[in-house]
Amino acid sequence: MWTESTLTNSVAPRIRPNSTTMRIAIATERSGQSFYRRAASFTRDQRGKAVFTKLAEEENEHLRTLEKRYAELMATDPLLESRPTFLFFKGAANGIFAAAADELGPGVSDLDALLIGIRCERGSHNFFKKYGERFEDSEGKRIFLEFAEEEREHLELLIREYRGLLKRYHAPPAPQKPHRATPARPSPKRALSKRRSA
Repeated sequence: MWTESTLTNSVAPRIRPNSTTMRIAIATERSGQSFYRRAASFTRDQRGKAVFTKLAEEENEHLRTLEKRYAELMATDPLLESRPTFLFFKGAANGIFAAAADELGPGVSDLDALLIGIRCERGSHNFFKKYGERFEDSEGKRIFLEFAEEEREHLELLIREYRGLLKRYHAPPAPQKPHRATPARPSPKRALSKRRSA
């Protein structure tokens, strides 16, 4: 039986995508969607809220794609579900973002939410890339490597937003136009008395 340490300490065997790999990919996208929806609801910064909303929508698209591909895989191989589970997928069984969604709540700043998202996207990218590279040439390999690339793009988007929010928080206030004093207009009584005395 293969374990993570066996795979890292020896030549990694080529593996075939099975129902486990697809279920974990689906769980990761589902947990990502849930995390981003929750993050959008807690975020006060409008740009950050828009980024989280966009990522939730993209994770939903990924989820629909994976579920469709999983159904196709099951249709071509009805015994797929009965194949053994790979031990090295256990850590991601509930989705990489699952625990992170629980970290969001009152007291978590917008910057904290972005950092949590960055951590999860980095883990998701590494997961898809690492195991996608171990698959035999197949549709599963293509799916995992495609998702690795998309998760990398999400990671870069979150990093840019984090840096942008830091700048917005620490930017000096915009300089205000100097207030020009308008010359005092003489009161009507003073103006009349000056004219009479002249």
